Amino acid sequence: MKGDVVDMEGRPRRDPAPVSDFWFAQMDVRLGKIEFVVGRLEKQVWLIVCAAFALVGIEVVAALVGGN
Repeated sequence: MKGDVVDMEGRPRRDPAPVSDFWFAQMDVRLGKIEFVVGRLEKQVWLIVCAAFALVGIEVVAALVGGN
């Protein structure tokens, strides 16, 4: 008995084209770059949010201490 892989109709199954491996590798690289950019953008947004809350906190303290 042969160890060939066949589909349900009995025809031999072909190996996927080597181009598909290259295409998937290229997509992985592009998705990795997109994930890196999104991660960096997320850090920048959190930095802006924290800075805004720090400024609001400083203004609240100044209003409570100064009374003006």
